[in-house]
Amino acid sequence: MLLMKILVLIDGEHYPPVTRDTVLSIGPDVKAAVFMGGTEKIGSVKELTDYIALPLYSTKTRSITDIINCIVTACEKHDIQQVIDLSDEPVVDYAARFCIASVLMKEDIQYKGSDFCFTPPHLYDVLSKPSMMVIGTAKRVGKTAISGYIARTLKSNGYTPCIVTMGRGGPAEPEIVRGDKIELTPSYLVKQADAGKHAASDHWENALTSRVITVGCRRCGGGMAGAPFTSNTVEGAITANDLDTDFVIMEGSGITLPSVKTDTCVVVVGAHQSTESIEKYFGPFRILIADLAIVMMCEEPMASPEKVETMEKVLDKIHPGIKQAHCVFRPIPLGSIKGRKVALVTTAPPAVLERNIVPYLEETYNCEIVGASPHLSNRPKVRKDLEHFLPAADLLLTEVKASSIDVATREALNSGIEVVYMDNVPHLVGGTVKNVEKTLIQLAQLAQEVSL
Repeated sequence: MLLMKILVLIDGEHYPPVTRDTVLSIGPDVKAAVFMGGTEKIGSVKELTDYIALPLYSTKTRSITDIINCIVTACEKHDIQQVIDLSDEPVVDYAARFCIASVLMKEDIQYKGSDFCFTPPHLYDVLSKPSMMVIGTAKRVGKTAISGYIARTLKSNGYTPCIVTMGRGGPAEPEIVRGDKIELTPSYLVKQADAGKHAASDHWENALTSRVITVGCRRCGGGMAGAPFTSNTVEGAITANDLDTDFVIMEGSGITLPSVKTDTCVVVVGAHQSTESIEKYFGPFRILIADLAIVMMCEEPMASPEKVETMEKVLDKIHPGIKQAHCVFRPIPLGSIKGRKVALVTTAPPAVLERNIVPYLEETYNCEIVGASPHLSNRPKVRKDLEHFLPAADLLLTEVKASSIDVATREALNSGIEVVYMDNVPHLVGGTVKNVEKTLIQLAQLAQEVSL
């Protein structure tokens, strides 16, 4: 049995002999305690200290921020691996416990109570190269687009990066796609789909948009703090070690983390998300482990200026001083669409598609969008849209995700219509960083220093 150095959280709502006996029942591994508050059943904190005969730490205020700082300080001083919470309402509530859990998991410390146990997601230390993790606070906030953008940024600055993905439709064994060498044509991708592969999986998208080597992996399930139930990303990372690259980008899936330790971390946040999902539960954990927050969709109708400002304050409250890049996505076709009649299929929300994306494409690329579908992630609906749009079009423009290959590309090719894929590129509109590319290069340099 693995022995742990334990810190206990106690309060003054329990009679001191009860607290003492409970601490003794845990055993000699208890090294210290933190007083959480409450005075109903104690005369003083000193009296409680005498009873439990342990170093007892406390704060002058009862603010959760001060208490958590006190807990972290005590854990560092005593090299704690597990915190056991012996306190209760009204001293701590559910929200406070999630805050405590988020910070302790960031410090790689287990947090346990009488009917709960929060364990930090285990990240395997297997990478032999400088690395960066890209995670998100929701699905469809742009993690894959950001990973591809980071790869292109590094590539244009002298690095040779690869991306390891972990999609819900990924392969059973890590799959290498030489985006730096092979030509990923529509017909080639359809052949991959015919062979039983999810040819719109994240590693195919990254290989196509960024022209770098990618390693496709899979995962199933996602825990509250981001651990997958099953995943082969560790094997994928080991595969990346042997590739002729010098930097590894580990891309998360949904709100799930790759099971691999990296040197730096970027979190992608949706400005449209509820602030509750960011500042409560295990939203703070994902912000705390990040070095940079890229906040996407910072425009109407997804998020008002006031909402973006609120999100900025929330992120800074959780992780004071975290670098923030506030961005919007703009599409870039990977082939010419000038003067063409275009059927467009994406995963973008309908309001964004109509208000932002369609006008941008028509004005920037001098094309005519004859139909635009937001239903790329809904196969029956996108089929109906394509039946309606394709007869009026001479080109299909689509993202590489969801049903873009096995449905959209296939339907277009069967109709004799050209297919052009598109990337989504972040444009900086605010935040605390002045230049996203420079910030990413600085993070890459930090990763190099950490990995030495």
